[in-house]
Amino acid sequence: MKHRFLPALIPFLCALVLTEANGQQDLQRLKVTKDISMKVPVSFNPMSRSEMVNKYVAYRQPIAMFTSADRQIDLGINKNSTQWTENDLTILKDFYKANIQNLFTEVKFIQEEVKTIGNREFVVFEFISKVTDEDKTFGGISSPVSKYTYIMYTLYQDSVLLFNFSCDTRWRPQWQAAAREIMESVRINS
Repeated sequence: MKHRFLPALIPFLCALVLTEANGQQDLQRLKVTKDISMKVPVSFNPMSRSEMVNKYVAYRQPIAMFTSADRQIDLGINKNSTQWTENDLTILKDFYKANIQNLFTEVKFIQEEVKTIGNREFVVFEFISKVTDEDKTFGGISSPVSKYTYIMYTLYQDSVLLFNFSCDTRWRPQWQAAAREIMESVRINS
């Protein structure tokens, strides 16, 4: 009698496993602020303040941070004050590309462009990065850390809005299509 729901649950669990294995993620549109909306994976949760502090070094609290249930995949929105103007997007792209290249030991760009999403221009970078602790700064045996990142920048009300999706490269096959769909879904009311 205790297991009478098990036969009904098996098809649901099989569908869930197949969805994850095929890299299809359930997304829902979320109004992040009064002006920003985007699709967010249904399985993601808002990151707590303590999780943000432990995982990311930042002097300013992000607009929003979401993470997967296993805390392996992150999606965030941040805002920085700036003096850039709409005409500076190409320069902004070069500036952020140089910053990205300086942050990592290796960077392989999948895409780097200025593109229109919705009715707004974004600087878009999609890349695989690797950090190698060559000096063994953290002690012990050095092992490289490799990440898949999809990041976008846009100018908005004297600020740069930054949208960032990142995960370990081993999760890229399951999440790359979803990351692209998430980023293409960003809408900002002007």
